[in-house]
Amino acid sequence: MTQKNTLASPLFVGIDGGGSTCRARLTDVKGHVLGEGKARSANWRLGLEPVKAEIITATQAALQQAGLEKMPLSALHVGMGLAGWVLTKDRTTIQPIKDLFASCIVSNDAYIACLGVHQGQYGGIVIVGTGSCAQIIAPEESRTFGGWGFTLGDQASGAFLGHQTVRLTLLALDTMIPASDLTDAIAASFEWCPEHCLTWSLTAKPADYARFAPLVFQYAAQNDPHALALMTSATADLVAMIKVLQAYNTGRIALLGGLAKAYEPYLPSHLLASLQKPAGNALDGALLMARKQILV
Repeated sequence: MTQKNTLASPLFVGIDGGGSTCRARLTDVKGHVLGEGKARSANWRLGLEPVKAEIITATQAALQQAGLEKMPLSALHVGMGLAGWVLTKDRTTIQPIKDLFASCIVSNDAYIACLGVHQGQYGGIVIVGTGSCAQIIAPEESRTFGGWGFTLGDQASGAFLGHQTVRLTLLALDTMIPASDLTDAIAASFEWCPEHCLTWSLTAKPADYARFAPLVFQYAAQNDPHALALMTSATADLVAMIKVLQAYNTGRIALLGGLAKAYEPYLPSHLLASLQKPAGNALDGALLMARKQILV
């Protein structure tokens, strides 16, 4: 990182408000990185005040690393993407956060990831981590597919795989389906007690379910019947997300997220060969948005 900066020049901040962490990157007008900061989740569904607090924390940490801790937030030009920022009303309810800065443009986390991965060019991404969604940026339109959250969406995600695995485990414990090594491993973590499963589920969050996802991949590699069935279903969902992006003919689709690599052996070879390696990340995309506001 460099601290070569003149305070008369615009300062830009890219903010990636993810479901697990909020990251901020501060750059000067030439794109030199001056500082970076990190805070806790900035998922918009947590509410205005919690998200606002994490954004301020991450931004101030970036300023402090740059030796600019006295710089007011009102001097910064910001681009940000927030997990959970999907409803039409979100565009107005976020105004108190936008008012913190000299200028601020907001989108969802999938959009800034897509923008950064393809360095501002047309293309699409599929994200498979704790949750899942697809995003396209094309001449026809920019839109997100999926991203409706754990209750209604998140197909092929870690949370989806974990949730389905716990359900199968309960069925096995109730002797309604045959047990397998996968269900036995999950059952053992709950001391073989269905009531423990239920008690745990009452407060479990998507990330809690997602912790079981690696076991699905592990046992699928050992030909566990339940794990293989889950992988067949989840891979079909993932393929559907990739295919909806291919219809835009941008020639650029990337697979991202914590489970991206694990899914590769299950994808059809022609589909896997068509995927591109990311050329950037979400913070790059957020900074592209920030700079576009004032630089032509």
